[in-house]
This record gives sequence, structure tokens and C-alpha cells, in this order.
Amino acid sequence: MRDCIGDAYSALRTVTPLAGMDCGRLCGARCCKGSDNDGMELFHGEAERYRNDPSFTVRSDGEREILICSGHCDRHSRPLSCRMYPYFPVPEERDGRIQMRVVCDLRGFSSCPLLRERIKPDPRFIRAVRMAGLYLARDPRNLQILRETAALFEELASFTQTMTK
Repeated sequence: MRDCIGDAYSALRTVTPLAGMDCGRLCGARCCKGSDNDGMELFHGEAERYRNDPSFTVRSDGEREILICSGHCDRHSRPLSCRMYPYFPVPEERDGRIQMRVVCDLRGFSSCPLLRERIKPDPRFIRAVRMAGLYLARDPRNLQILRETAALFEELASFTQTMTK
């Protein structure tokens, strides 16, 4: 099997949600702010990239590995979850094949102006997120992470609809 993590990083290497711009400039990098308890979930096989990097701490809750950062990192060192944010690839099975649909990461509505103000992302970025999802889905454990996160989004959407009625 090819390196699905490396391929996913490659797909996202040169694109951002806003063509040629660090979208963190819009909000002062709010998605990078947090405490020592905040972090981004790592995909299976991704933690090895960060174990010896003093800018990051990898924590495990027994099921998941979470990357904690200081709030300032080299953009080229960001994990996949940060590279895809505020969007996420959702796997769907059609005719026995996995396809990816890219959705807004609902967890970002409170902090991300792209979502709150409905700013249209660069289509190349959306394609890259979709491709990264397809690469990740080659590993059954990463496909499971994608599916579980998609289920979380469905629960959040359902809860939001209930609260706004």
C-alpha cells in the first residue's frame, strides 16, 4: 500500500481555502488559539511526523491521538486536520466504491469567517480536500476516522436544527 498520509499531505501542499492567501489573516488565526487541552485529531500514521518535533505534543486518549500546538507553527508542518479546516471529506459508498463529499466542518462556525460569512472557497482547495480524503480512505483505520467524524457532523446538524425550531 502506498503512503496514504504522505499522499494526503501532497494533495494539500499548495492550496488554501482562499486562493494564494493564508485565511488565518481574516480572523487572526482563531483556529490556532486554544489551551493545552485543545488540539486536532491525527489520522492513523500521522503522529510519527510529530513525535520528535518540540513545537508539538502528541496526546492519546487511548482511542485517538491529538496534536497539541503552541498556536504558532510553520504552515508546512500543520497536520491534515488543520490543512483541511474548515472543510472535511465525508466518505460515501456508491456502487461498492468510496467517494468523497466535502462539507463544512460545523465545529468551525463559531470561529471561522469563511463559514459564518459564507465566503466561497477556492474550488482547487475543495478538490484537494476530496482527493486527500480518498487517499486517507485507503487505510481502513483512517476511513473509520472519516466515517466517525461524518457521524459527529450529522449529530451536530441534527442538534442545531432541533435548537433552532
